[in-house]
Amino acid sequence: MPDQGEVDPEGSTQGNNASARRLVLASACALAVITYVHRSGFGTNASELLRELRMDVRELSAMTVAFTLAYGLFEVPWGRLGDRFGARNLLVLIVLGGSAMTAGLAAVVLLPKVYAIQLAFLLVLRFLFGMFQAGTFPVLSRLLADWMPTAERASAQGLLWMCSRAGGVLAPMLMVWLFHRLGDWRSPLILAAGLGLIWCLAVWPWLRDRPGPSRRVERAGLAPEQAPWRAILRSSNVWALCGMYGFLGYSGTFFLFLYPSYLQDYRHLDKETARWLTVIPFACGVVACVSGGYLSDWIARRSGDRRLGRRLVGGGGMALAGATILVTPWFDDPRWLALLYGLTFLGNDLAMGPAWAAAGDIGERHAGTIGGAMNMFSSLMAGVAAMVAGQCFHASALAHEAGDLDRHGLFMALPFAVFAASYFLGGLCWLRVDVTETIPQGAG
Repeated sequence: MPDQGEVDPEGSTQGNNASARRLVLASACALAVITYVHRSGFGTNASELLRELRMDVRELSAMTVAFTLAYGLFEVPWGRLGDRFGARNLLVLIVLGGSAMTAGLAAVVLLPKVYAIQLAFLLVLRFLFGMFQAGTFPVLSRLLADWMPTAERASAQGLLWMCSRAGGVLAPMLMVWLFHRLGDWRSPLILAAGLGLIWCLAVWPWLRDRPGPSRRVERAGLAPEQAPWRAILRSSNVWALCGMYGFLGYSGTFFLFLYPSYLQDYRHLDKETARWLTVIPFACGVVACVSGGYLSDWIARRSGDRRLGRRLVGGGGMALAGATILVTPWFDDPRWLALLYGLTFLGNDLAMGPAWAAAGDIGERHAGTIGGAMNMFSSLMAGVAAMVAGQCFHASALAHEAGDLDRHGLFMALPFAVFAASYFLGGLCWLRVDVTETIPQGAG
């Protein structure tokens, strides 16, 4: 391979072999699919798991909190490790660990049929799963910041998140098909876990942390730097980015963890209708992620203003999501629900490419750390959302059983009003995000 050059201080790659960049991006996209097959596959099978173990949405919410808590706590450490040591070996550790935790869920049926033991086992596994998955996107953020030119970052991140949503589309169809084919919820999870092992075997032998003609140059380019923590903590720009993504995570967690169970257990839709309604938002997300990334880069090139490209697409998408999710409780027709939830997730995912491109723009050689901080806020807010929404849905079900339709309607609508407010607040945060304000690249 010809000399691929070094990465300049602005993060653009000079003289890189285009085919090598495409291969790195394709591998990152494949991992994004697998990550969301693992993540969404659990949600798709959650109803069967809960029924077999005689649990309900409260236990599901607790498992979601365990996942999001670990996901939040380990985001920055993984991101910092990615900045310090590179992505290649860390990604293998992350993928194998997450795959093992996915397959391990099936072992719950081997435990004594004691509620406390089974719940504790599931909570531990979901915590560990969150711990491993926390590293995926911060480490990939550093990998793409090194490999992709600045002018193509949002497009690359849009493709990456498009593939993650493709995993969200694939997971319900794959898991339901395997459920019917194999007759239980455990085997699909074990088979899905095998995808992670295949990725590691296919990618690890050739992947490099950054462009370079040799491993010696690669290691030199990754000389450890102290993160400029003082500058990061004092940056209103970084806080605005993290706040924006936190609000996005609060609302987006509904689709990632609670949506399939909500449709079946609280909307009382049949499994086939719920399956297609689960797929539609992620299908819209596939379109939104790639179009949002390309649109952000296009606006930046045409206007000469990267700030405008990131803000307009990211903030506009979140405003659309807030407006559409606000009215969903007043519609019962599955066709209207498909339209509204699809538009909501489309708006949600228009912001994904610009958001992660902004982490690379602002962080540069500390892109993993900034991406980790951003995703930490998202996951912690997601944990709060899971607790609030889970309790509201449960209270709504109790009110319905008691015949109190007013309280039933209130508790069904309340979570979505908060989801809408969160989207609107995130849109406002975009007004402060300035991708031209790069944090210091040395120690600080």
